[in-house]
Amino acid sequence: MKTLRLHVAAASIAAVLAAGVCTAAEHPGTEVDKPNAEHPGKAVEKTTGEHPSKPVTAKFIKKSIKEHVKAQSKATGGIFMIHDDKLNKEWKLKLDKIHDPVRMFEKDGKMTYFTCSDFKSTEGKDVLDIDFWMVLKGDKLEVTDTKIHKVNGEPRYTYEGTELKEIK
Repeated sequence: MKTLRLHVAAASIAAVLAAGVCTAAEHPGTEVDKPNAEHPGKAVEKTTGEHPSKPVTAKFIKKSIKEHVKAQSKATGGIFMIHDDKLNKEWKLKLDKIHDPVRMFEKDGKMTYFTCSDFKSTEGKDVLDIDFWMVLKGDKLEVTDTKIHKVNGEPRYTYEGTELKEIK
């Protein structure tokens, strides 16, 4: 009987731990379907979002990010600048690629569109993973937040649902 209780207790603990692991993810989204998912949440293929007259597609989101990066880089000769609070450094970057799939999730009553993008340093071999959050404003997507997610593959945060959780 003691052995059976120990097995039941161990199984209960394992289930609780597994449930906790399944709620954390690298990127935000509406659901996490497996532990350590690279991009949990709902992939954007085509949605009307908050603007029913024009569908929001993955292609539209990627185009919006490229336009945002280009606009932010205009004054610096095509170099995307971002301040790194952790290293107290200004990074000078060039967009390399936007990860697939782009994601969407609801937060604070608004549909938020999310992309993860790789940038290469113009001053060395560093690669930064930059996350962008966007909301629909009229017929355009507006970037509402930008954060350095990884530097050379080392993550700085993960997600619990749509909330950031700093990695220490």
